[in-house]
Amino acid sequence: MSKALTYLAKARPEAATSLLSFYKHSVQALDDKTRHLIQIVTKVTVGTERGLRQYAPKALKAGATREEILDAVLMAFPAAGLNKVLDAIDIMREMDLLPEVAQDPTTTDPSLHLCAVADLPLQRLHTLQRPTGDLLLYRTDANTVLAYNARCPHSKANLCKGTDHGTQVECRVHNWIFDLASGACLQPTNGKPLQTVATEVRDGQLFLQTAPT
Repeated sequence: MSKALTYLAKARPEAATSLLSFYKHSVQALDDKTRHLIQIVTKVTVGTERGLRQYAPKALKAGATREEILDAVLMAFPAAGLNKVLDAIDIMREMDLLPEVAQDPTTTDPSLHLCAVADLPLQRLHTLQRPTGDLLLYRTDANTVLAYNARCPHSKANLCKGTDHGTQVECRVHNWIFDLASGACLQPTNGKPLQTVATEVRDGQLFLQTAPT
Protein backbone atom coordinates (compact mmCIF):
# COMPACT_ATOMS: atom_id res chain seq x y z
CA MET A 1 0.00 0.00 0.00
CA SER A 2 1.38 3.42 -0.94
CA LYS A 3 1.97 6.12 1.66
CA ALA A 4 -0.79 8.21 0.12
CA LEU A 5 -3.29 5.36 0.37
CA THR A 6 -2.19 4.65 3.93
CA TYR A 7 -2.84 8.29 4.75
CA LEU A 8 -6.25 8.15 3.08
CA ALA A 9 -7.17 5.05 5.09
CA LYS A 10 -6.51 7.02 8.28
CA ALA A 11 -7.95 10.37 7.20
CA ARG A 12 -11.04 9.00 5.39
CA PRO A 13 -11.42 5.37 6.51
CA GLU A 14 -14.92 4.96 5.08
CA ALA A 15 -13.87 6.17 1.64
CA ALA A 16 -10.68 4.08 1.64
CA THR A 17 -12.54 0.95 2.73
CA SER A 18 -15.10 1.37 -0.05
CA LEU A 19 -12.36 2.01 -2.61
CA LEU A 20 -10.32 -1.04 -1.67
CA SER A 21 -13.42 -3.23 -1.43
CA PHE A 22 -14.50 -2.17 -4.92
CA TYR A 23 -11.07 -2.90 -6.35
CA LYS A 24 -10.85 -6.31 -4.65
CA HIS A 25 -14.22 -7.54 -5.86
CA SER A 26 -14.04 -5.99 -9.34
CA VAL A 27 -11.01 -8.11 -10.33
CA GLN A 28 -11.79 -11.35 -8.49
CA ALA A 29 -12.28 -13.28 -11.74
CA LEU A 30 -8.74 -12.45 -12.92
CA ASP A 31 -5.63 -14.41 -12.01
CA ASP A 32 -2.65 -12.50 -10.63
CA LYS A 33 -0.65 -12.54 -13.86
CA THR A 34 -3.50 -11.14 -15.94
CA ARG A 35 -4.31 -8.51 -13.34
CA HIS A 36 -0.70 -7.30 -13.15
CA LEU A 37 -0.37 -7.20 -16.94
CA ILE A 38 -3.51 -5.05 -17.13
CA GLN A 39 -2.00 -2.80 -14.47
CA ILE A 40 1.04 -2.34 -16.72
CA VAL A 41 -1.24 -1.17 -19.53
CA THR A 42 -2.97 1.34 -17.25
CA LYS A 43 0.28 2.65 -15.73
CA VAL A 44 1.78 3.22 -19.18
CA THR A 45 -1.40 4.97 -20.29
CA VAL A 46 -1.41 7.45 -17.39
CA GLY A 47 2.39 7.76 -17.37
CA THR A 48 2.91 6.60 -13.79
CA GLU A 49 6.53 5.47 -13.45
CA ARG A 50 6.20 4.42 -9.80
CA GLY A 51 3.21 2.24 -10.58
CA LEU A 52 4.99 0.71 -13.56
CA ARG A 53 8.00 -0.15 -11.40
CA GLN A 54 5.63 -1.70 -8.85
CA TYR A 55 3.48 -3.91 -11.08
CA ALA A 56 5.89 -5.05 -13.80
CA PRO A 57 8.04 -7.10 -11.36
CA LYS A 58 4.83 -8.48 -9.84
CA ALA A 59 3.72 -9.63 -13.29
CA LEU A 60 7.05 -11.39 -13.83
CA LYS A 61 6.83 -13.04 -10.41
CA ALA A 62 3.26 -14.16 -11.15
CA GLY A 63 4.43 -16.05 -14.24
CA ALA A 64 4.37 -13.49 -17.05
CA THR A 65 7.16 -13.72 -19.59
CA ARG A 66 9.27 -10.77 -20.68
CA GLU A 67 7.55 -10.98 -24.07
CA GLU A 68 4.16 -10.65 -22.37
CA ILE A 69 5.36 -7.62 -20.41
CA LEU A 70 6.55 -6.00 -23.65
CA ASP A 71 3.18 -6.75 -25.27
CA ALA A 72 1.37 -5.19 -22.31
CA VAL A 73 3.45 -2.03 -22.73
CA LEU A 74 2.65 -1.95 -26.46
CA MET A 75 -1.06 -2.52 -25.78
CA ALA A 76 -1.14 0.93 -24.19
CA PHE A 77 -0.15 2.63 -27.45
CA PRO A 78 -3.64 3.57 -28.74
CA ALA A 79 -4.46 5.44 -25.52
CA ALA A 80 -0.99 6.46 -24.33
CA GLY A 81 0.74 7.47 -27.55
CA LEU A 82 4.26 6.71 -28.70
CA ASN A 83 6.19 8.89 -26.22
CA LYS A 84 4.72 7.23 -23.12
CA VAL A 85 5.28 3.79 -24.60
CA LEU A 86 8.93 4.59 -25.35
CA ASP A 87 9.40 6.02 -21.84
CA ALA A 88 7.97 2.80 -20.40
CA ILE A 89 10.28 0.70 -22.56
CA ASP A 90 13.28 2.66 -21.22
CA ILE A 91 12.14 1.95 -17.65
CA MET A 92 11.52 -1.74 -18.34
CA ARG A 93 14.94 -2.10 -19.98
CA GLU A 94 16.58 -0.47 -16.94
CA MET A 95 14.83 -3.05 -14.76
CA ASP A 96 15.84 -5.91 -17.10
CA LEU A 97 12.20 -6.92 -17.60
CA LEU A 98 12.10 -6.98 -21.41
CA PRO A 99 13.34 -9.69 -23.80
CA GLU A 100 16.91 -9.36 -25.02
CA VAL A 101 17.50 -8.53 -28.67
CA ALA A 102 20.39 -9.79 -30.76
CA GLN A 103 22.99 -7.20 -31.68
CA ASP A 104 23.62 -6.73 -35.38
CA PRO A 105 27.31 -7.62 -35.86
CA THR A 106 27.57 -5.21 -38.78
CA THR A 107 26.90 -2.27 -36.45
CA THR A 108 29.36 -3.33 -33.76
CA ASP A 109 32.56 -1.33 -33.53
CA PRO A 110 35.29 -3.96 -34.07
CA SER A 111 37.80 -1.93 -32.05
CA LEU A 112 35.47 -1.61 -29.02
CA HIS A 113 36.76 1.93 -28.62
CA LEU A 114 35.19 3.93 -25.77
CA CYS A 115 36.94 7.28 -25.53
CA ALA A 116 40.24 9.08 -25.07
CA VAL A 117 41.56 8.72 -21.53
CA ALA A 118 42.51 12.41 -21.48
CA ASP A 119 38.85 13.33 -21.97
CA LEU A 120 37.90 11.71 -18.66
CA PRO A 121 37.94 13.82 -15.49
CA LEU A 122 40.36 12.68 -12.80
CA GLN A 123 38.67 10.93 -9.85
CA ARG A 124 35.21 12.00 -10.94
CA LEU A 125 32.24 10.07 -12.26
CA HIS A 126 31.87 9.95 -16.03
CA THR A 127 28.89 8.26 -17.68
CA LEU A 128 28.97 6.75 -21.13
CA GLN A 129 25.74 5.78 -22.88
CA ARG A 130 26.14 3.05 -25.49
CA PRO A 131 23.64 0.99 -27.55
CA THR A 132 25.16 -2.24 -26.21
CA GLY A 133 25.14 -1.18 -22.55
CA ASP A 134 25.73 2.04 -20.61
CA LEU A 135 28.89 2.36 -18.52
CA LEU A 136 30.20 4.25 -15.51
CA LEU A 137 33.84 5.32 -15.95
CA TYR A 138 36.17 6.43 -13.17
CA ARG A 139 39.72 7.58 -13.95
CA THR A 140 41.96 6.98 -10.94
CA ASP A 141 45.21 8.34 -12.41
CA ALA A 142 46.82 9.29 -15.73
CA ASN A 143 46.44 5.88 -17.36
CA THR A 144 44.05 3.88 -15.18
CA VAL A 145 40.31 3.83 -15.77
CA LEU A 146 37.76 1.68 -13.95
CA ALA A 147 34.58 0.74 -15.79
CA TYR A 148 31.31 -0.57 -14.38
CA ASN A 149 28.01 -1.74 -15.79
CA ALA A 150 25.64 1.21 -15.31
CA ARG A 151 22.78 -0.97 -14.09
CA CYS A 152 22.24 -0.86 -10.35
CA PRO A 153 22.81 -4.42 -9.03
CA HIS A 154 19.79 -3.97 -6.77
CA SER A 155 17.04 -2.30 -8.80
CA LYS A 156 18.54 -2.50 -12.33
CA ALA A 157 17.98 1.25 -12.64
CA ASN A 158 20.37 3.12 -14.91
CA LEU A 159 23.01 4.76 -12.72
CA CYS A 160 23.86 7.14 -15.56
CA LYS A 161 20.73 8.89 -14.28
CA GLY A 162 21.80 8.53 -10.64
CA THR A 163 23.00 11.26 -8.31
CA ASP A 164 26.61 12.19 -8.98
CA HIS A 165 28.65 12.56 -5.76
CA GLY A 166 31.97 12.74 -7.61
CA THR A 167 33.72 9.73 -6.15
CA GLN A 168 30.40 8.01 -5.48
CA VAL A 169 27.13 7.48 -7.33
CA GLU A 170 23.71 7.13 -5.73
CA CYS A 171 20.82 5.18 -7.24
CA ARG A 172 17.71 7.35 -7.28
CA VAL A 173 15.33 4.40 -6.89
CA HIS A 174 16.31 3.13 -3.42
CA ASN A 175 19.25 5.46 -2.59
CA TRP A 176 21.96 2.80 -2.69
CA ILE A 177 25.40 4.45 -2.78
CA PHE A 178 28.44 2.97 -4.57
CA ASP A 179 32.13 3.81 -4.26
CA LEU A 180 33.61 4.33 -7.72
CA ALA A 181 37.21 3.59 -6.67
CA SER A 182 36.29 0.04 -5.65
CA GLY A 183 32.76 -0.59 -6.93
CA ALA A 184 31.68 -1.48 -3.39
CA CYS A 185 28.24 -0.67 -2.08
CA LEU A 186 28.59 1.80 0.80
CA GLN A 187 24.91 2.03 1.67
CA PRO A 188 23.58 -0.45 2.63
CA THR A 189 26.83 -2.03 3.76
CA ASN A 190 25.72 -5.52 2.72
CA GLY A 191 24.62 -4.48 -0.77
CA LYS A 192 25.93 -6.05 -3.94
CA PRO A 193 28.87 -4.25 -5.61
CA LEU A 194 28.82 -2.75 -9.08
CA GLN A 195 29.56 -5.16 -11.92
CA THR A 196 33.04 -4.43 -13.30
CA VAL A 197 33.68 -4.30 -17.05
CA ALA A 198 37.13 -5.23 -18.39
CA THR A 199 38.90 -2.41 -20.24
CA GLU A 200 42.40 -1.58 -21.40
CA VAL A 201 44.30 1.57 -22.33
CA ARG A 202 46.21 1.63 -25.61
CA ASP A 203 47.96 4.72 -26.94
CA GLY A 204 45.93 6.97 -24.67
CA GLN A 205 42.61 5.44 -25.77
CA LEU A 206 40.22 3.35 -23.70
CA PHE A 207 38.92 0.09 -25.16
CA LEU A 208 36.65 -2.70 -23.98
CA GLN A 209 38.35 -6.05 -23.69
CA THR A 210 34.99 -7.77 -24.06
CA ALA A 211 31.52 -6.37 -24.72
CA PRO A 212 29.57 -5.74 -21.47
CA THR A 213 26.73 -8.11 -20.72
